[in-house]
Amino acid sequence: MEIHEHPCNVEGVTLLTLDGGLDHTNTDGFAEKMENLLQQGTPRVVLDLGRLTYASSWGLAALVRLHHHYRARGGQIAFANLHSAVATLLRVTHLDRLFDLYPTVAEALAHVTPRPADEKAE
Repeated sequence: MEIHEHPCNVEGVTLLTLDGGLDHTNTDGFAEKMENLLQQGTPRVVLDLGRLTYASSWGLAALVRLHHHYRARGGQIAFANLHSAVATLLRVTHLDRLFDLYPTVAEALAHVTPRPADEKAE
């Protein structure tokens, strides 16, 4: 699996595309990349999963661990543009109830972007 980081016009948010499959051969590298983002002060990540064609049980477990790890540290992960095979897998395993899933990257970015204090008060 390849991880591509894309320029993002939203301050404090990282946009990553996962390309290929997520399994026991690459979950450690993926987790390390995600941990590095937290260490660098980027607690909000949008994962574009349109090119992630496969996730094994190892891959799903890594996504769950990262989701909980980010939440525990005040961060947030949003999943966008899911490949149909991965969307089906998340639905069958009921992980679609755990994760923040969005049909487009733009919607995911809007979700993880902090709003100004005056908008939160509404």
